[in-house]
Amino acid sequence: MSVQAVRNGPVPDEALSLLSERPTEASARPNPSAPPEKRRLPKATELPTQIGPVGLRFDFNDGCRVMLPETGHPWHVRLSDLDTGNLLFETDLRSGFVNSAKRYFVRFRIEVWSTDERLLCHDYCAAGRDVLIQFPIGTIGDLIGWVSYAVKFKESHNCHLTLAMGKSLIPLFRDAYPDISFVTHEEVWSERYYATYSIALFFDDHEFVHQPCDFRQVGLHRTAGYILGVDLAEAPPRIALADDSRPIAEPFVCIAVQSTTQSKYWNNPDGWRDVVDYLKQTGYRVVCIDQKRVHGRGRGWTYIPQGAEDETGDRPLQERARWLKHAAAFIGLSSGLSWLAWAVGTPVVLISGFTHPSNEFTTPYRVINYHACNSCWNDVRLRFDHTDFFWCPRHKDTPRQFECTRLITSDQVKAMLQRIPGLQAGCAPAVTGSVHAVPCETRPRSASKPSANGGMATGVTVSAGELMDRARVHIAQGDRDAQQGDLVNALKNYREGSAIMRRLSEADNRNAGFQRDLSVVRNRIGAALLAQGDLQGAIEEHRSSLAIMERLTAENPDNIEFRRDLAWCNARIAEVLRAQGRAVDRLASGPAAPAITNRPETR
Repeated sequence: MSVQAVRNGPVPDEALSLLSERPTEASARPNPSAPPEKRRLPKATELPTQIGPVGLRFDFNDGCRVMLPETGHPWHVRLSDLDTGNLLFETDLRSGFVNSAKRYFVRFRIEVWSTDERLLCHDYCAAGRDVLIQFPIGTIGDLIGWVSYAVKFKESHNCHLTLAMGKSLIPLFRDAYPDISFVTHEEVWSERYYATYSIALFFDDHEFVHQPCDFRQVGLHRTAGYILGVDLAEAPPRIALADDSRPIAEPFVCIAVQSTTQSKYWNNPDGWRDVVDYLKQTGYRVVCIDQKRVHGRGRGWTYIPQGAEDETGDRPLQERARWLKHAAAFIGLSSGLSWLAWAVGTPVVLISGFTHPSNEFTTPYRVINYHACNSCWNDVRLRFDHTDFFWCPRHKDTPRQFECTRLITSDQVKAMLQRIPGLQAGCAPAVTGSVHAVPCETRPRSASKPSANGGMATGVTVSAGELMDRARVHIAQGDRDAQQGDLVNALKNYREGSAIMRRLSEADNRNAGFQRDLSVVRNRIGAALLAQGDLQGAIEEHRSSLAIMERLTAENPDNIEFRRDLAWCNARIAEVLRAQGRAVDRLASGPAAPAITNRPETR
């Protein structure tokens, strides 16, 4: 409908109309004979989509936009920020186009006068209106990190949200978010939207037109929160899987070694081989899920690591997510598959010296060597060159080139793997039963007694493997919650993981791996309770953990890992006793534990 001019006051919001009828997404297809426009993101319509009185148009599709027709009388326009109270722009003109300098989310007020009469006063309100949030094509990890912030925007504004992204990513999210429309760039119908926001990495935005702060200073994913003006707390998006079944019966770890630039690679020449050998010796199959088996440029090429199973290829991302969901862990770089593993709840060992840890999602298993040059990606003084595969801005063509990851050792990575619940040396669960399983050659065979290195007995069914997966998801989420200071949800997830591990350990009380994992998660519960000030609850959990490790150490006196864990339990109890103001004496009987140095803060 058209809107008549209001002569005695501002036009009420309900009197504003859309430029055109609301089309369906299916009708939003361009002329197939027209040549494709080479743009990174779809362009806003030339005319604003909302109609006001006497030919005024406005919208929020590329910042705040107001079009003023020629009427023979001068217009007076004012833009202000409702949240800060700042007057942002004010001018007089006979006709023309006003566009705000800022293109990210601002809760604008638009006011327009003709002579002394205010004809339009509109406060930004997306409730019940169509909003487009668009992402660039050709990125995986960035977009996975951004989606949850777009969802927060929808929930905050109660709008009809459309997300525009690359076609290959849409199946990951469409069924997980049925109340959001997912379209490709070609399917965007720009005329329907009240507001549009573009999420991307704006390297040269020195005037902060597209982002309120430089993404390199706030984190790859959190930049979306700043652009959209929503809560900045990170959260993995929901992922939809067409097939949720376990791809192989045996326990396995996924790896991805390829990336888009050499500075992202793990440039230690022996690193991947050592880690693959280590995992196979502990009873895990190691599966490489990169898109490319071999990748590189010029003098630098990276091949799938020797000993890793080849599941590379141009496969749907849902299939990659399926492998990752059932993996005991994922080892990768600052690349898309690490973000996908995070989204499905798999523990991620992320190896990167090219980026600062604040650049990615929070993981307790982040690997970086601060003794080397590091974090050049996050240095705002350095402009990343996408065209230079061997970009190393501080040490290119010197002996120090790529030292940020070359000096990350395999021992660092293995130490992180040993911190993951259920993934310590010799603790790979054998999975047999309704799914045909080929036994790993290095898996302990004894079903009557746990091996000296903490190996698990055979005969665990597929359901036990699935329960282990669930426990790891809860514990990993608890770690993320604890890192963010959310102790309530951390405790909830730790306790759910503990309940599963208790069930497994009671069903197979000879399984040293299950027993040790139960000890690990009870220590985590104790640490969270201590942080909440519940000293009695904390010491009870730590003593329960200690009792498990005393028993395992007595049964396996030569197992160094068990002896280290025993010392760690004692240290935790001592911490609580100090908080209670009590003297710390010898806390446990049993074999003396070796001296421990550089013990991780969380266990």
